[in-house]
Amino acid sequence: MATSPSVDRHTFLANLRESGLLNARKLNALAERLPGTERGKVIARALVQQGVLTKFQAEQLLAGRTSGFVLGQYRILDEIGKGGMGRVFKAVHHTMNRVVALKVLAAQFVETEKAQQLFKHEMRAVARLMHPNLVTAYDANQIGSRFYLVMEYVDGPSLDGLVRKFGPLPVGQACEFMRQAAEGLQYASDMGMVHRDIKPSNILVMLPGGQPRRNRCVVKILDFGLARLVSGDDDSYESGTIITRPNMVMGTPDFVSPEQARNLHSVDIRADLYSLGCTFYFLLTGRVPFPEGGTLEKLIRHTTEQPLAVEKLRPDVPPEVTGIVRKLIAKEPAARFQTPAELAAALQPFAVENAGWPPSLTLATADQEAANRNPEDAFKTPTPGSDPEGDFQFVTVDEASAFANTLLPDVSLTLLSGTPVLTATRAPRSADENRRLKLAVGIAVAIVAATIGLAALFGLLL
Repeated sequence: MATSPSVDRHTFLANLRESGLLNARKLNALAERLPGTERGKVIARALVQQGVLTKFQAEQLLAGRTSGFVLGQYRILDEIGKGGMGRVFKAVHHTMNRVVALKVLAAQFVETEKAQQLFKHEMRAVARLMHPNLVTAYDANQIGSRFYLVMEYVDGPSLDGLVRKFGPLPVGQACEFMRQAAEGLQYASDMGMVHRDIKPSNILVMLPGGQPRRNRCVVKILDFGLARLVSGDDDSYESGTIITRPNMVMGTPDFVSPEQARNLHSVDIRADLYSLGCTFYFLLTGRVPFPEGGTLEKLIRHTTEQPLAVEKLRPDVPPEVTGIVRKLIAKEPAARFQTPAELAAALQPFAVENAGWPPSLTLATADQEAANRNPEDAFKTPTPGSDPEGDFQFVTVDEASAFANTLLPDVSLTLLSGTPVLTATRAPRSADENRRLKLAVGIAVAIVAATIGLAALFGLLL
């Protein structure tokens, strides 16, 4: 099998110079610190070890990208997430030197004038939310065709990540996390906001330690205001999230409330409380309330069935706590807690901060792990999909990326690996394809709505 061609020193430095990551003075000052080699990857490795570039930036430069590293006042450092809504980058403000999370929205969510106005309206509302248990929005702007939201950078995992790593959480810690989330939801409710997509992956945890140094876990709810953007007239789809047209279903099947499955636009904060109850169930048991079946089956079960009781899966949970979970996930909103503040008060007697968990009271984030690593070891362990030296991984391109369409037209597609694979930007759909897709989506959603209605009617007749 043919080996991939190398990126030479001149090409890599030319890409770096054109990228705007370093000015001419800094580039000249680097000259004497660079290894005496013609191999671009060796130069890239040295600059990462010296802290001049991040590994992500080096990978982009080696792939031939020379733009997309700067968005407005922000310099992109790393990619920290992606989904149907777009991509999230770790970035730093040029003058304030503040590290932020920068969410670049996928183009389809803001391609019409109506959608752009909705984005601006929602972001103005989100900008008013200032609470310790909500991720703060710093800025929302547009550069060319790219709309982006600048948010507080949280140096910790999501609740979903914690449960997947450690299993079900200690009861006291789970109660504390839900109490804090309820505090954040109460504040948002007081400001007239409903989230509509509460789930473990949308609740982040700032663990003890970090900067500034913390002695307790702090949870922060992510993505207020974004749920409404995906309920407009579009054909978008995010893996794991139902996104449809107005008056149809939007939410995550494992966590969506029965009333939201019927009508997105008529829900209030009690729909968020139902979703928080499903999240609480997940923290205590390590599984979602209805783990079996597809999207349609899950929606019906949220409307007509009770999940397996928490105490059946975990007998050590106190009856008072299992009672709180049952009340949260009651089918009728009137039978639930009516406000997040009411929930927070009910959880207070059982909430315990940092009750010997995680075992070390800290969980190293990717940044902390990198900081603790010996720079000489940074590239010794090959990563699946990387080249045999374990240097850098493939860089993929899609429409949601801030780097879309910045690949040089004559760049080799086999720079980083012996396997010549690169994910290319998807070609736009034709008008016929769009019509067929819209018809298929309409039929599918009509079936969902009809089935839910029949199931609800059948339940009433019984």
